[in-house]
Amino acid sequence: MKIGDFLSSLPPSIISGDDIIIPDIFFRKMFSFSDLNRDDIFYHLGVGNNYSSLLIAKKEYGVKKAVGIDINPDMINLIKSKIGQTNKDINIINEDVVKSSLSEATVIFSWFTDEQINEKLSHKFKCDIKDGTKIISIWSPPDLFIPDKVDFPLILCKKPFTLGVDIKDQLKSIYGSNCIDFTASWHLAEKYIQSLGVVDSRHVRFLNILQSVIIWFNARDFDLVCEDDIPPPVESYVGILKYFFNIDLSDYLIK
Repeated sequence: MKIGDFLSSLPPSIISGDDIIIPDIFFRKMFSFSDLNRDDIFYHLGVGNNYSSLLIAKKEYGVKKAVGIDINPDMINLIKSKIGQTNKDINIINEDVVKSSLSEATVIFSWFTDEQINEKLSHKFKCDIKDGTKIISIWSPPDLFIPDKVDFPLILCKKPFTLGVDIKDQLKSIYGSNCIDFTASWHLAEKYIQSLGVVDSRHVRFLNILQSVIIWFNARDFDLVCEDDIPPPVESYVGILKYFFNIDLSDYLIK
């Protein structure tokens, strides 16, 4: 099975991340990482099933206000039924995030896989939010923003933003190098999987193999890998994925 066929066989909500529930421990780590405090107004864009972020931000970190925005009216109604309407400092808004006003926010969490949404949000971050506002993302920053703080996979950018010339500037600021070897690809995949804690332990090894080789191949396509040739572990893992999991990445071995 080619990787495209494998991905197309998965539910769309898995690919989009809509059904992923981020554990509370990750939100606590994220809030400590961003120094969330009583002076902040926290916005969670595309809050979905992860409305616990709003409860933790308000109850444990004492923010002035916690705001969740989601385009799905059914999800908004579900969240409201779960958290109730008694706390005026937790707001749930049914709206398209790219059309929402973010001007009062001081800390924003944004994690979308749709590049069109991310492109529009990047423009919004540049134009619509005030200086000092922090943008928290997972895995990579918006646009070519250079992070102010990194605890991978958590990335924090603070306005006024510094922009890199190209992706290599961004890569160096995140990983400390302007290229990635396969060892780095493996460790990045491992840390990402472990930090989210949403993968059944029985599947961690498989997912680490799959994600690490895809990271390396993607980095190669952007001319960001350190190696001149395909590393032996990559060839070995491509073989393992094909013969043990019926996922064929052999086309990627040909540049």
